[in-house]
Parts: sequence; C-alpha cells; structure tokens
Amino acid sequence: MFIARDTMHCVTKKRLFVFDMDGVLVASEKSWIEDEADFYVKLFGKDIALAIGDMVGVSIEDIYQKAKSLGSKITHDQYNKKSDEAAMRVYNRCSISEGVDMLVDYLVTHDWQIVLLSSSPMHWIEQVLCRLSWRKNLTMVLSLNAHKELRPKPAPDGYLHLLKILHADSKQSVALEDSNPGIVSAKAAELFTIGYRQHLPVGYEQRGADITAEKMKDVISLLDAS
Repeated sequence: MFIARDTMHCVTKKRLFVFDMDGVLVASEKSWIEDEADFYVKLFGKDIALAIGDMVGVSIEDIYQKAKSLGSKITHDQYNKKSDEAAMRVYNRCSISEGVDMLVDYLVTHDWQIVLLSSSPMHWIEQVLCRLSWRKNLTMVLSLNAHKELRPKPAPDGYLHLLKILHADSKQSVALEDSNPGIVSAKAAELFTIGYRQHLPVGYEQRGADITAEKMKDVISLLDAS
C-alpha cells in the first residue's frame, strides 16, 4: 500500500529524493545478519540457508520462493508468522540513522519531494514510520510487498511507479540505497543513485552506485555540490 499526501502540490514538483528503509533509515540489515544470524537456519535448515546465499536487500517473498525451490517444506503462513516475529525484534532494537533529521531538513528547505520505497511489508514499515519525527514530510510511502503487480527490487517497477504517479523526472531525482538489488533497481529507473554504506554488514561488497556516502551528512554534501 502507499500513502500519498498533498497531491495537488506534488504535480508542481519535479524531483524526488527516495529513501530505502532497511540499512538506510534504520540499521536493520546489520541487525538481521548479526542478531538474527541463525534465523534462516532454524527456519529452512543449514543447507538451504547456505544455498540461498546473500539476502541483503532481497524481499521476504523472494527469499521464501527460493527456499521453496531448494526443498523447504515450511508453509507460507508459517514463514510469514516467523518473519514477522523476527522483524519486530529487529525493529525494536535497531537504531534510526544518525543525521537523517538533518538531511530531511535540508531536503524540505530545498523543495524535494521525499519518498520512502521499501520491499518490506507495510506493517514492518509502520514500525519505523512511528519513530520518525519528520514522517509528515513524506509525500509517499510505497511498500512493494503490498503491491503484487510491482516486482520487488532489483526490478525498477517501484521507482517507475513513483516517477509516474508523482509526475517526477528521473534525471532530477535521487535514490539512497544500500543493497545491490536496490541500487540496480534505482539505476534501471535512471535515478542518480547514492550507495549508503553506514550500516552495511561486514564484508558486503556494494556495487553499481553513482557515488557512495558513509553517513547522512555526506549525502547533504553531495547534494549541495550538485
């Protein structure tokens, strides 16, 4: 589902700043890897969990379908229930990215439309939204999980949907993504893509971004220099 606000005003604006959620707004990717390290082993068994491989930025539905193709017998309902329980643990303990309030202030001052695009389910996203003091500044929140007609990242569907519905120009828009699937998605939709690195799991090789930023203050510097 998505949440749109101030629709008439949206038409007059031409550029988007799109936040990914996991690993960008919150340090959840690292929490999944470090604090829930045995989650998928318990769920699917060690062999299947290892065979799935890198899950950073991969939608929960894609993880389930891959596990199923590898022989997992867990039902979809069981998988969703266990994933929801783990997600609540993750979001309860992971921190909001330092400096994001300052970045949002900059974006508002410079007349950007601010959007949140995530592959996570909407009820996961809501666990983060309620912690954002600036959530009313969001023009739209789009959960790809809630829109089965839109393919998850790395497909560009979510970004293309945002550009269309908000009448925005991809050449003037920016995506802030941490994972390789997210970067591929944004680049395929022709947004300038910043690879955010602060919360990446140790050893993760981020690829394909136009430029990288270690922290939110670095994102402001990049926007200011453009």
